Amino acid sequence: MTASADGDRSGIGGDNHRTGNMIFVHPDGTDLAYWTAARAYWEGPDGTLNWDRLPESVPYRGHMADQLTGTSNGGATTHAFGYKVDGPGSFGQDTGAADVLAGDNLVDGEPVARPIVGLSGYPGSWLREAGNAGHPIGVVNDGDIAEPGTAAFLTEVGERTDAAALEIARQHIQGRPGFDDADADPVVVMGGGEELFFPEGTPFCTAEEVDAARSGSGDPVATIPATCVVHRPAGDTLPEAEEPAETGGARTDGLNLAQAAVDEGYTLVRTREEFEALADAVDSGDVDPAGLKVLGLFADEDIFNDETEESLIARGLVDPSVPEDAKETNLVLYGSEPGTPGYQPPTAPEMAELATAVLTAHADEAGKPYATVWEVEGTDNFANYDNAIGSLVEARYADEMIAVARDQVADDPDTLVLTAADSTAGGMELNGYNVDEEVPETVGSVDVNPALEDEGALPQNVLDGRYGRDTEPFLTEPDQFGQQLPFGVAWAGTPDFYGGILSRAEGLNADVLDEYLDQRFDNVDVYRLAYLTLFGDALTYPEGQVSPTRPDDVDVSGLTPGTPTG
Repeated sequence: MTASADGDRSGIGGDNHRTGNMIFVHPDGTDLAYWTAARAYWEGPDGTLNWDRLPESVPYRGHMADQLTGTSNGGATTHAFGYKVDGPGSFGQDTGAADVLAGDNLVDGEPVARPIVGLSGYPGSWLREAGNAGHPIGVVNDGDIAEPGTAAFLTEVGERTDAAALEIARQHIQGRPGFDDADADPVVVMGGGEELFFPEGTPFCTAEEVDAARSGSGDPVATIPATCVVHRPAGDTLPEAEEPAETGGARTDGLNLAQAAVDEGYTLVRTREEFEALADAVDSGDVDPAGLKVLGLFADEDIFNDETEESLIARGLVDPSVPEDAKETNLVLYGSEPGTPGYQPPTAPEMAELATAVLTAHADEAGKPYATVWEVEGTDNFANYDNAIGSLVEARYADEMIAVARDQVADDPDTLVLTAADSTAGGMELNGYNVDEEVPETVGSVDVNPALEDEGALPQNVLDGRYGRDTEPFLTEPDQFGQQLPFGVAWAGTPDFYGGILSRAEGLNADVLDEYLDQRFDNVDVYRLAYLTLFGDALTYPEGQVSPTRPDDVDVSGLTPGTPTG
């Protein structure tokens, strides 16, 4: 059934016999202009990204039930549950009322999130439904574990706050309230957010403890005990640090969630050395990935350092071992400063590569496809700080993550790779300079809003160069004529904006984008494609329907995940 001119697309084809792996990649905040900038900088204006090689594409619509611009938590909840929800407060639940026209779901005059069911009728996301149907599941995020782009697929909370982040971390390991042990464990959980797994006041690991783990042995590899916190905030050991932390951990309930995860069979890795040792052991065959559950916590909060270039420099987050003219600059954009355990943490594509090895092995053993959600969150966060080089480096990592996903399609054609971003961060655009003329030594600014010219000097939009404002221009990789073209980066602002996003796909059911959703594809359709791929059922788009409230008396033991009831 092809989409008609009025946008109705109740069917998306498919059959009930061919199913496969589902990889949803969420390079947050990226629109077409963002990818254009990344292509020019890393591959040249005439080059090709892995993102370009995804054969199917369609414009993405990310509006919410109550606002035009998508939010990270509301967008992720829609991707995960298959209904448009309220943007500001929804996180695996919906703060919107049962009637979208009625506004917020109010209790005693205050908006309160309500538990909901997914489009299939199951009380949970498609990722939770897949896990509880016996499919191996996992998440990777280069933000912290509580980032909604992945967390809303596994956890359900009433708000997006620091306090809620503690519960989000707990649900990753111990399951959702009311489901608890009935929720299947994700076999991979990797990202930042170590502080969410330790009680307040937990001591930082000593150098001796870290060194002992590096030189010792373990099963499956040597790791630092879950009795101390590895990661300090970035810059904490530098002379510029104003108030270095004395202890780590953020949990207020006294729970050592890291130790609880280890007790449940997770291998806890927190440094590059531990990560590489585990990855090497898997690659060499010394460790059977089918027997692994991996919890990776590679920073105290986000793995990336989302602040302006000027702030990073002022705080001393500069790596003297990296040349100043390096294409990625010598700013410490990830992890903590040299000489600390958090220096040079695993990148998003590196985490994704280990994740696929573990997921594939579990899928082979279970005889069922795997399902996974990967997010590059820094593409959003760096752009929200108008940090151009951070945004460009993150876009490269997002592209390399897509390459990992494409390799999975090459290995197993019964795999769908689908990309989307819930909004456009910062509104990045490039301002180029003519190489036949004198190129400025530093980027300056561009005029904005000529309507204000009569009131005095025109407002200026300050450009970003390699190290921020008033620094040297970026240079593209060579174009087809061998020229490296200079440019500065302009920003529309710091917020997330609406529009300009392109979803792309490859593999099983990717052709649905062109055959059925070519005229209208939105955040709800992420769910529909995932469900079609995992379970073989083509669910009807919920036109004009808001998320149904989940009953209070769900009988967990009586559920049949993977069988639509909605």
